[in-house]
Amino acid sequence: MYKLRTHPEADLELEESIRYLSEQTLWQASRFIDAYAAALLKIRQHPECAHFAWNPYRRFNLTPFSYALIYRHEGDTVFIIAVAHTKRHPDYWKTRI
Repeated sequence: MYKLRTHPEADLELEESIRYLSEQTLWQASRFIDAYAAALLKIRQHPECAHFAWNPYRRFNLTPFSYALIYRHEGDTVFIIAVAHTKRHPDYWKTRI
């Protein structure tokens, strides 16, 4: 299984997303956390599983939510660049690379 590193801004986006969904319903926030954890597990096991957002960066959609994980893998590590809301500007995370 690949190691995992996250960009500090991706951590903030995750916290913001959970906080927002918690204000809607705790059930939605809980489902989002579960979807995020499942996505991380799948990405760490098979980093090639998602399509390219912008080579070498990939996008893994957190279905059924309007969020996606933007990441790349190098060697034995997966780097999470963004927990991106899909309704926002699609390329904002490129400033982090």
